[in-house]
Amino acid sequence: MNAARPATATFVKIIKPVLLPFQSSALMTYCLQILLVFLGTTFGLKFLGYEFLIVPVTLGAIATALTDFDDRLSLRLRNLLLVIILFFSVSSILEFLAPHKLWFALWLSLSSALFILMGALGQRYATISFGTILLSIYTMFGLGEYQHWYEQPLYFVIGALWYGLTSILFFLLRPTLQVQENLAQSLQHMSDLLLSKAKLFDPDQHPNVENLLYELSLKNTLVIQSFNRSKDSLLTRLKASRANRNTIYWLNLYFLMQDIHEQATANYLHYEQIEQHFSRTDLIFRIQKNIRLQALACQHLAGCVLRNEKFYLSADDELALKHLQESMQDWITQHPQNIEVKNLQLILANLLSVHEQLQHLHDQQALYKPRYQQHFDDLSLFDDDIRDRTDLWLKLKPHLSPQSALFRHAVRIAIVFLVGYAISLLPFAKNGYWILLTSLFVCQISYFATKSRLKLRTLGTLLGVMLGVPILYFVPSVEGQLLLTVIFGVGFFYLRSKKYAMATLMATLMVLLIFNLKGAGYAIILPRIIDTLIGCLIAWMAVSWIWPDWDFRNISSNIKKSSLATLDYFAAVVEQYRNGKDNSIAYRTARRLAHNAQIDLSSMISSLSTEPNPDPQLVKSAFRYLVYSHSQLSYIAALGSHREQVTDAQILDLMRWCQQTLTGVLLQQQPLDTYNIDHKLAEIHRLSTQENLSAHLLLVLKQISLLLEILPELLKLRHELLVAEIK
Repeated sequence: MNAARPATATFVKIIKPVLLPFQSSALMTYCLQILLVFLGTTFGLKFLGYEFLIVPVTLGAIATALTDFDDRLSLRLRNLLLVIILFFSVSSILEFLAPHKLWFALWLSLSSALFILMGALGQRYATISFGTILLSIYTMFGLGEYQHWYEQPLYFVIGALWYGLTSILFFLLRPTLQVQENLAQSLQHMSDLLLSKAKLFDPDQHPNVENLLYELSLKNTLVIQSFNRSKDSLLTRLKASRANRNTIYWLNLYFLMQDIHEQATANYLHYEQIEQHFSRTDLIFRIQKNIRLQALACQHLAGCVLRNEKFYLSADDELALKHLQESMQDWITQHPQNIEVKNLQLILANLLSVHEQLQHLHDQQALYKPRYQQHFDDLSLFDDDIRDRTDLWLKLKPHLSPQSALFRHAVRIAIVFLVGYAISLLPFAKNGYWILLTSLFVCQISYFATKSRLKLRTLGTLLGVMLGVPILYFVPSVEGQLLLTVIFGVGFFYLRSKKYAMATLMATLMVLLIFNLKGAGYAIILPRIIDTLIGCLIAWMAVSWIWPDWDFRNISSNIKKSSLATLDYFAAVVEQYRNGKDNSIAYRTARRLAHNAQIDLSSMISSLSTEPNPDPQLVKSAFRYLVYSHSQLSYIAALGSHREQVTDAQILDLMRWCQQTLTGVLLQQQPLDTYNIDHKLAEIHRLSTQENLSAHLLLVLKQISLLLEILPELLKLRHELLVAEIK
């Protein structure tokens, strides 16, 4: 018995590193689930003697996997029931309509358009809709092969049930893993944002500041998108569970990340002037080092969240901050008349604040519980679930006209399917349903996304076919091909959100092997290539000719929406300075909407350069406008991160005047009064030089001056954009 203990310990020591990725990675755990799914639909059915079911059951499982959505248990069961009903209904209808080509084409196109529009109800319905459309095409694979109409739909349902069973099983084993991974990804994106910001504190980057600020705005977009995913993941879990140690910790970590993000995006100076004022000091490099250390701390915290470990700050962080404080104090002593260092002191204050929050992350766990309900209520106000028919109509109504990108996409898909199905009836298109499948995956909601998919899909398919021929030749056994089907299937789901071309390659190989089970492996190789090229061509023509994006980009509307959200955030900040700091839902909502509007603006501007024959001047002005718009948001975020009540009437009047001026010129198209702005800037400079002025009031004055200083250039770039769009 004593001998068994060392053996057991040795086994645990060996197996632990192997299991670690599955314990801390939702993707690896998902791949393990997919492995089980494919083993069941291939080797499992073969072992039971139902080889003829391998193709439809596997296709049903794949379509269901593409409808999977992170939800609590009750909604997972409800989603699975909805998927089963939709799969059986849609497949059965197509079985009945198969002999009637015209009705079949009309149903396929119109139903697919309606399913696309279902995406307006939320991401859950969008994923279910996509899987249902995919299942419609999969139904075409087996039309005419079964004696009874209900057989193929029933086999699809079996595949759906098998996938649903494994999904629920893995969810019960690790119900919070997806929450942890989403929070970890948010922290990782926060780390990337901080690393990008650190590059700005390099005097040698003086000529490259605008490019670095643009990179920073893109990183900020990723942070906000990951925050939204974390919010959705948290909300669905919190609805189904009581407050416990983990949920309290994760909920407060989410709000803590938002506060850190506000401080990380805060901007207190013109980065172009760093080289002018501080290029011969170590201050800038020490600030850069501390920002990078905090980026590494976010990475470390992300790992701790995944592994359920307690987070500790490195001793290097404390030491680096101490040395920065000493260095700054020395510089102030040597240059008592230079007020530019005040900007760096504000940055130091933010670094100290973030450091303190991270340092006491667990120490304050006992204080989190009283705020749990408040935070939960705040988060619930961002809930996108449909509550009643009124809510359903409010979500659908904006997407019932060509002004909606989703509506345009639905119409495109309908036309693409009509054209693709018509071509599939031609004599040369023996496996023409592959045209529809390719078009479905390639035709995306935007021209930019479709163009990217077009290249990757074609490349992946060609590579897959080139590799598929020797695989079919050198692996003739059914068992060997089933094993490869499982491997390529898992590879597809692992790579589909990482490397689309490689994922397409895996899917191509998987389908070649599946069809080979029906004796059609070699026969579909050439048609597969031709159908892929035709499907890509139809998708490209659809996004290029049917309500193309550039006819609906509406630059002026996007600019106005972004400006309105930013100024609403500014108004919420000013209100906090008048009445005192709090984390009210009104303030958090304004901050969230401002950053989300910035994402929409960034997305629109990023797509300009991908349009056919892009206008170079329009693209240049747009990218520069995005930089200045993000800077404006950063200056307001700086005020927000240091918000506390101000009683000085003159300072409050200046804040309100700045707010009214920005609103007037940016939203109400009032002319810019440069004389008045210069007068106010002179007044701000005069107030800033007062000896008894507190650091906090100096911050307010500095941020007001930054907002006013960039206003003329912001208006100039906006004018250039609007003129270029009109032309």
